[in-house]
Amino acid sequence: MQADETHVVRSRNTSAADTPTPLTLCASALHSELLEMLQRNASLAEFTGMLSRVEASMHEPAHRELLLGNIRAAIAVRQQQADQLRREKGLLVVLETAQDLTAIRDLELVLQAIVRRARQIFASDIGYLTNFDRVRNDFYIRATDGAISERFKNVRVPPDHGICGYVLKHKTPYHSTSYLNDEGFTHEQGIDLAISDEGVLSLLGAPLMIGNHCIGVLCICDRQVRRHAPWEVSMLATLAAQASIAIENARLFQEAQVALQRASEANQLLHRQAKEIEAAADAHERMTKLVAQGCTAGDILAMIASMLDGQVALLDEAEQWVQAAAGTAPRTAEGLAPLLGRIEVQDAVHKALSESRLAGGSRLATLETGPVLRVAALMGADRLLGAIVILTDRDMTETQVRIFERGALVAGVVLLSQERSELAVSSEAAAAIRSLVSWQQENVAALQARVQPHGLDLHAPLRMLVMSVHGRHIEYTLRRVRSSLPRGVLMEECEGLIVAIATADLFAPLKAAIESTLLSDARIDMVGVASAVIPRTDMLPRHFGSLKRGVDVLRALGRTHELVTEESLSMYALLFEQRQAGELASFIEANAGALLEQDRRRKSELCATLLAYFEHAQNAKPTADALNIHVNTLRQRLETIDELLGDWRSGGRALELHIALRMQMLRGQLTPQARA
Repeated sequence: MQADETHVVRSRNTSAADTPTPLTLCASALHSELLEMLQRNASLAEFTGMLSRVEASMHEPAHRELLLGNIRAAIAVRQQQADQLRREKGLLVVLETAQDLTAIRDLELVLQAIVRRARQIFASDIGYLTNFDRVRNDFYIRATDGAISERFKNVRVPPDHGICGYVLKHKTPYHSTSYLNDEGFTHEQGIDLAISDEGVLSLLGAPLMIGNHCIGVLCICDRQVRRHAPWEVSMLATLAAQASIAIENARLFQEAQVALQRASEANQLLHRQAKEIEAAADAHERMTKLVAQGCTAGDILAMIASMLDGQVALLDEAEQWVQAAAGTAPRTAEGLAPLLGRIEVQDAVHKALSESRLAGGSRLATLETGPVLRVAALMGADRLLGAIVILTDRDMTETQVRIFERGALVAGVVLLSQERSELAVSSEAAAAIRSLVSWQQENVAALQARVQPHGLDLHAPLRMLVMSVHGRHIEYTLRRVRSSLPRGVLMEECEGLIVAIATADLFAPLKAAIESTLLSDARIDMVGVASAVIPRTDMLPRHFGSLKRGVDVLRALGRTHELVTEESLSMYALLFEQRQAGELASFIEANAGALLEQDRRRKSELCATLLAYFEHAQNAKPTADALNIHVNTLRQRLETIDELLGDWRSGGRALELHIALRMQMLRGQLTPQARA
């Protein structure tokens, strides 16, 4: 009984001792909550909150210190987990960045992607990348992300200043929590101003290394004080290493692209040169065939224009237009003929022709604007035969220039050959003309046999034209007009003059050809006299003599660049044959000098009045009507003439005076009223 009671008492005591107190229950709950928080990866804020609750409500020292130690250990574990997770994410981003960077081929895009990723990885305010300029021996910012200051973006850093200088020298990363107050490197005023403008306080930089050479610095900046953990420094260095590889790959890719482009251009150049050489060989073959077939200069022009796709013109030795040809698809807006009509272009062509003649080859005619004009002289021995001018919308290649110059050489050979042929024909034509105008003519049948090859029919009515060319330009004048002459016209030099004989029906086109080629050329000082219709061949010598006298009168009167009829000069030709210009002037002055002087001083129109009076048979009324003046005005002028000349109506004085006034009119020195 006593033993049972003792057992009961012990049991009660044991039960009382094992029952947890409220404080014990609170500590156990907190431990359970702490384990649950660790299990679910609660945030640091929750652990910090638990730490605050325990410090505020737990008063039992043993339980309090135990819980606080456990909570701090849990916070450390959670912090380590967070850091580990951050490092893992950072490394993952670095690996992804490396993959992305290797896929970018454009160097500028690579640099911009690097600074953007660096800024994102470290959640920094600014990311930038500097490049080391070996020419100027300094750093410059090549890519930025997050910067707002223009001074910061454009700053240049000497190689021994700032963080860039430190990284370049030691080739290791550098971290500064207060850049402006950091004494670990040499400061420079311009750099500090740029940092101050941007508001940067903390900065971390890592070198971009290619082998043992630092090519730049990758930096992240913050506008507040920030300390970077060693793993962050290591991660930025890893990113910088990956960036260096990406930059080098991009640079090598660009160099490869440039090399490939140059190789492609060289291949295209070789292909183009091969085509040009083939074209030159083809041109040589075509020119050879043309010459062998007896081509003309026009055929050469057409071939050059076709092969070089331009507009080509042949000029004679006086730089006058002869003929032209155009390519299949000329691209020039202005034609060659209008272009060569401009004075400044003519001057440029003349200069280029002179240079081509002296130095050989072709020369560019320099124009201020517009298409390209190239000139090549055509030489025969030591004599200039003419020139070839080509008009293109762009300058030709060297091969095309050689084709053009070869064409000019062949054209010169063709012109020489043509000139020899024309000389033979010219000799025959000149002999035929001499036989026709000679006083000792052969019979008509023999003469017809001479002129038959030239297409002249001596049985038809004929007309003759005699022209005088001042200076030694007869051969040039004949070459200028030959290509324009109609078939059946015989024209050659005879006795120092140019003589043309044609049937009466061909005289109009003959005159038109002369007017369009010779009279319009200011360089040719020419006058000519044309006969009336000559019905018989035996009348040609007499008309030839009369036409020569007419030419002499025109020369004596100082006339030029005109054709007149034989009838208008026949009387004067007989009167003043073999007279010089001075003698004619003396005759006019001796008879009408007083009137001419009065007209010069007072513009009184006395010569015109008296000539009109003679022309109207000295009848006052028709004369006044012709001069459009009143009869009384005419009488007053005649009275003045009487006072100046005295008795001019008697004997042969009137005839001499009339002839003098007519000669003055032929000289072209009377007033417009007198000519009317």
